[in-house]
Amino acid sequence: MRKRIFLLIAQIFLLILMTGCYHDSGAPPVSRFEQSYDQLHLIEREKNVQKPEPVTAAWIPYFTVSELVKSSDPAQIASDIEAYLQSLADMGINTVFVHVCAFGESSYPSAYYPVLPPADRIDIMEIFRSCCDALGLSFHAWINPLRLQTKEYMDAQPEGSLLQSWYRDPQQRKEKLSEWDGRYYLNPAAESTGAFLSDVITELITKYHPDGIHIDDYFYPTAEAAFDAEEFRQSGADDLPEWRRSNITKLVRQLYAAAHAADSEIIFSISPQGNLNENQNKQFADVPAWIQEAQTCDWIIPQLYFGYDHEKLPFDQLLREWADLPRNQNVRLMIGLAAYKVGKEDSFAGSGSDEWQKSEGLLARQTADAGSYPEISGIALYHADALRSLPVSEQQALQNMLSAFRKT
Repeated sequence: MRKRIFLLIAQIFLLILMTGCYHDSGAPPVSRFEQSYDQLHLIEREKNVQKPEPVTAAWIPYFTVSELVKSSDPAQIASDIEAYLQSLADMGINTVFVHVCAFGESSYPSAYYPVLPPADRIDIMEIFRSCCDALGLSFHAWINPLRLQTKEYMDAQPEGSLLQSWYRDPQQRKEKLSEWDGRYYLNPAAESTGAFLSDVITELITKYHPDGIHIDDYFYPTAEAAFDAEEFRQSGADDLPEWRRSNITKLVRQLYAAAHAADSEIIFSISPQGNLNENQNKQFADVPAWIQEAQTCDWIIPQLYFGYDHEKLPFDQLLREWADLPRNQNVRLMIGLAAYKVGKEDSFAGSGSDEWQKSEGLLARQTADAGSYPEISGIALYHADALRSLPVSEQQALQNMLSAFRKT
């Protein structure tokens, strides 16, 4: 009898316990050793989210573009460009930044810039676009944002572009362009600069549908107060460096917005100097702020063009500084490496000036070190000619490391 009473009490207790484990929503109880439906599907969704492919890029500068288009035969130009790009792909490059505007002159038919020959008769950028598509390379159009030409060049450029109309009108030249040390620049403080470059980006995207728009580190050409003394006075601001930084931040926000308005899938990237202090106080590029807000760029690619033995800016120290910067999750960090320094003296490196001459495999080592940081998802090499001219042993070591990097 006692046994039956005990079993009955035990059953009632168990029933109460089980009833208490049910949710108010009517869902069945879940043991702490099991996973709910939502948890299981969260894991499934996470598995389905693909990590972006690591980027292994090369910059193709304006002087290389000029060499590739010397022929008068469009078919020969296309063949030369294809062969050049194929050689990069064979080395493990999956992305190219092609210089389309280096000095306020375009390598494509443009309403905004004077057009460089032979782009006035052959659509060079369409050839690059088509060849990249055929080879599976990501094509990014690269612009120097503010730098223009010397007075002699500006005087000799043909009419017909918006930039030339500004230059030839004394009042517009004064308002919209700045001159420093014998060269003209788009005025960083002028409202017209952001509008002009936004239209340039829209034109490029509309014509060529690149995978990305890329700008490099040509912002303020000097820290001297005389460069924009009148604009600063008229602004009413009281802190010159901060005012300049606000001008450049406003500009890159405009360009980011213009690029994404023209193509929501576009990648807008910026390649600042590797020296954070010089970015802030010489070019007035507030990069740490940019990468936290995620409305200025999709990729940030600092130029870490330094060796490990550099007296003031050793590579490993800079790499850690950049990796440690707080960064919005939508901004990808990549590292620019100096292929052009291999085998040459680095006269600014102090006691480490001969490192690039004496040490083998520096690019491969730097690629490996960058790949060891989960924060870093890409490598870019400046520049493609130097990359193709590396000694065979250096080239093979780098190629192996780029392959390993892409598998991380």
